[in-house]
Amino acid sequence: MTIFKKHKTALTLIAAATLSLGFGGCGGSDSDSDSSGADSQVRSTQFGLVEGVASQEDKTMAWLGVPYAKPPVGNLRWQPPQAPDAWTGIRSAKDFADACTQIGGLFGPPPKGKDYSAISETFYKPVGSEDCLNLNIWRPLNDDGTKLPVIVFIHGGSNVVGAAHDPIYLGGNLANNANAIVVTVAYRLGVMGWLSHPALNTGDPLRDSGNFALLDLIQSLKFVKDNIASFGGDPNNVTIMGQSAGATNVNALIVSPLAAGLFQKAIPLSGGVSASPPATAVNKANAFINALLIKDGLATDKASADAYRAAQSNAWIKNYLMSKTSADLYNIQVDPTGGKWGTGSRTFEPGSSTATLWATVAPIADGTVMPSNVTTAISSGNFNKVPLLVGNTAEEGKLFSSAFKVDDYTRVKWMNGTYLGTVSNLRFEDLIDGTIVTPLTLANYNTYIFDNANRVSPAPSITTAAFLNLGAATNAAYYSKVPIYAYNFKWNKQPAPWNDVYGAWHTGDLPFVFGNFNLSLNSFGWTKINEPGRLALSNLMQKSIAAFVRTGNPNNSSLSATWDQWTPTAPRKMAFDATLEQATAKLE
Repeated sequence: MTIFKKHKTALTLIAAATLSLGFGGCGGSDSDSDSSGADSQVRSTQFGLVEGVASQEDKTMAWLGVPYAKPPVGNLRWQPPQAPDAWTGIRSAKDFADACTQIGGLFGPPPKGKDYSAISETFYKPVGSEDCLNLNIWRPLNDDGTKLPVIVFIHGGSNVVGAAHDPIYLGGNLANNANAIVVTVAYRLGVMGWLSHPALNTGDPLRDSGNFALLDLIQSLKFVKDNIASFGGDPNNVTIMGQSAGATNVNALIVSPLAAGLFQKAIPLSGGVSASPPATAVNKANAFINALLIKDGLATDKASADAYRAAQSNAWIKNYLMSKTSADLYNIQVDPTGGKWGTGSRTFEPGSSTATLWATVAPIADGTVMPSNVTTAISSGNFNKVPLLVGNTAEEGKLFSSAFKVDDYTRVKWMNGTYLGTVSNLRFEDLIDGTIVTPLTLANYNTYIFDNANRVSPAPSITTAAFLNLGAATNAAYYSKVPIYAYNFKWNKQPAPWNDVYGAWHTGDLPFVFGNFNLSLNSFGWTKINEPGRLALSNLMQKSIAAFVRTGNPNNSSLSATWDQWTPTAPRKMAFDATLEQATAKLE
């Protein structure tokens, strides 16, 4: 499937699972244009030549699956990333590389060579590869030699799921409409990306930090700084952008001293500053080891696993972990025999979409990669001071309202944009191709999914207010030290009843930011009726991003109001919305 072709299929799965999301992707195209001159798909990096792919239809060039580090396998597992080995000849960069290893679910990558409609084939299975440290680059087709601003996007997914080649994140539309270079980055997820335990310590503060995924992102930014000029980008005008867990990682890069000078602006969406104390990270690692011990029959419960683990040397524990395949390490997430990390509770219940999660993972406040006290670092001005464009959706928490109602899950089936049916009390993997039953109404959907008339999540920490409060607290911490512009995404023009059920949900702004209204989790919302308004809104948001990545200020002539900076006393936000026909932007 060509990466530039708009997906025509309307089949969509409606479910929600993780605090922050990633989705699936599709393969690349082998179509080429002239390989000489400014429009050549062959570009140089410090490690060798890469040949990308051009699309005359989308007026875009792309280089896909470009390695920015050695594969973190074998002795490089749980090690800081290292620069890739140089290669000879021309390396093909026409297809996406594997996503990083994770447990398949609704928000992970689909099977290799297939699109999002095949996502159920991966449910509860390890997918992706440990060899995954790569990035994708898009730029407008015509290259006149002008150095373009660079946007580096970090996907969400609770830092445990997701892919840099998700169909929503394809960078061609944003690259064209913002006249910029767009880069999407893969980084280690879950237990591969964030593991801190004394048994793995070497005395090297980088290795001992446990922040391998954050170090991956720093390595990718070093690659961009050193190589992006060959693709037409300005290495001195880089904006990092991330959503949800990706926004948490953006904020981690803002406060990390190791990321100094690698970016000049930041766009964190639906996320804020968050860091785990080292002791918490070690406790989590011990619980993970407990679950492995129980699975292997070396213990039977938390108490016996604690005792067995405590009796082993650090060398034994390290060898035990290193002997495990990636499938061994990730399968423990969905194997009930080990309990939830050996804590005595089950990892999942039938029907629970949370079965696909290791857990929500935050960077570790280790004192080297991350400050040991993030709040103190920001308040004292010890962070990378760059202009900020922050965003939230008006109804963040609606995405999670069904994620934790494990006793009464709902299956929904769509075909060609038409709702066909729903039925309750089904396992998560039964979401596709189910029996058609009674037509959906908002009332019976609430009966199936929501716990009360306000449709708030039974998990109190995953609500719209939680996101907005985190964002406000993060803004307040940065306030007076850097310019802050904020937006509130309010579009909720999906066909009924989804305009009320999900509305302006978490991740709802991403298709508008990237200009991708294709086959993905969100595509149940795209109709011909709402197309004029949503395309106009996408264009308006992209023009604002284009202005920000160039100047550090999102104001532009397409806005009908002046976009004031956010302050604690006047926490004003640009409200992005649309009627069915046209976009609106109002400062609120």
